[in-house]
Amino acid sequence: MLTIKTSTKTPSFSSIAKIGILGLFILGTASCGGGTGSDDSSENENGSKFTEKTTLINNLADIMNDGYAQLDSSTMAFKTSVDAYCADATSIADTAKRAAAQTAFKAAMSDVQKALLFGAKGQGIGPGVTSGLRNMEVVYSWPLSDRCEIDKEVAKNSTAVMMPVNKRGMDAMEYLLFVAPSANHSCPTPTTSLTNFNALTEANKQLARCGYMKAVVDDLTTTTASLKNAWASSFKASMKASTDQKATLNKVTDGMYYLADVAKEEKIDRPMGGGRTDTPPTCGVGNVCPQDVEAFYSKTSFEHLITNTESFQTLFFGGPVADKATNVGFDDWIIAEDGNSTFADKMATDIAKTLTTLNNFKTNGTLQDCVVDTTCKQNLENFYNGSFADVTRGLRDTILPKLGLKRPQNSTADAD
Repeated sequence: MLTIKTSTKTPSFSSIAKIGILGLFILGTASCGGGTGSDDSSENENGSKFTEKTTLINNLADIMNDGYAQLDSSTMAFKTSVDAYCADATSIADTAKRAAAQTAFKAAMSDVQKALLFGAKGQGIGPGVTSGLRNMEVVYSWPLSDRCEIDKEVAKNSTAVMMPVNKRGMDAMEYLLFVAPSANHSCPTPTTSLTNFNALTEANKQLARCGYMKAVVDDLTTTTASLKNAWASSFKASMKASTDQKATLNKVTDGMYYLADVAKEEKIDRPMGGGRTDTPPTCGVGNVCPQDVEAFYSKTSFEHLITNTESFQTLFFGGPVADKATNVGFDDWIIAEDGNSTFADKMATDIAKTLTTLNNFKTNGTLQDCVVDTTCKQNLENFYNGSFADVTRGLRDTILPKLGLKRPQNSTADAD
């Protein structure tokens, strides 16, 4: 079986103790994130009317802790299904076992998409974004993932692989598990090993892919276990004990920016041509590029956008939307500052509209089909400029200023 050795390009993440120490440092340092650096008492002296930051932080810490625990559980279930599918030549030929592994993949990926709002792309809170660790990029590196590089590793049949993030994690697993068993490599310039791979029978191609999948999924579950354990052992407690509550909450809104920086710009605008946010597709700015759609092989792009939005909604309300009247969330902070619920209610409505529209898109087809269909693409553009923009701009232009919070330092969602 293949084993994955961490290359110098991808830092070690096996030491939970190290993660916990870094987490305590990061949570206690206001200048490292988007926070303003003022403590809770000074905010109240400066006129803040919100007195429930402790409850809000506790709610958010529990949400994230539970989210990483669920992610670890679902990736372990996914590993079990992959191991069953890839056990031997007979199981690899069993289409029911392959379908079961694909179903388990989708369940695990849903939990990944939820956790991306906690911390990813170098912004947010916790071990998923800790400098030098960046564990969520190990779990899921899209759009950095590289199908050709994955094919090269499969074709080499290596017993030990040096693994940068663009050929590991859930994005690698999606490609390997959902690409047609008879498919050849995806590299524009073949090597000898790639040419030899193309000459294999369908069964032997899948056997080679399975060898690589077993190594990648082992690596994946090691990472998700480290995230779960880091939250349970140190980050949850250190977040709740934060002495700079405003800075801690600002790190949470940094993570929520994923909806604007990645979901809006890279998942929707890029395949539509990228002209709205200067997010160039591989086909060139202004050109529709369905191959740049996230989840190209599993065809679950709209599902991912729905989960991203639902995760944003949960963080905004400090818990399930059904319990928003009793949970303490960012909506309550805004209501306290405004003295009324007008804006908080509008955000709730805009999020609900966004979810309804995304579910309608999902019912009618895939994102890669939508961007090349004139009517669907126009509806997608209307959605992009409508309720979805209202949600992301609401965070950027109203929520952060109202609460005295800052935007993420590396955010690109400026003008759209």
